[in-house]
Amino acid sequence: MSQSIDRPELSAAEWKLIQDLRALPDEPLRNRVHASLGELLYFFQNPKCQGVGVDGFPCGTPRSSCDDCHSVWDALDKVAERTKKG
Repeated sequence: MSQSIDRPELSAAEWKLIQDLRALPDEPLRNRVHASLGELLYFFQNPKCQGVGVDGFPCGTPRSSCDDCHSVWDALDKVAERTKKG
């Protein structure tokens, strides 16, 4: 029995991400990037700081401090700055 897979349309940004991933030069680097992207997506989907979000609801569980989340955001801002500088 064969399964049908729904293949939604991808945006230009999604296609670029896929092309950039495929263009990575070697297997160890690709594996590291894939793992890092998975962890980053998990972070975005599951915030765990004890701060209050825009809607007034807690961001996650009190196991982590807001400083933990902010340090990740700060690191991402630094990466963005470095990529803009070339």
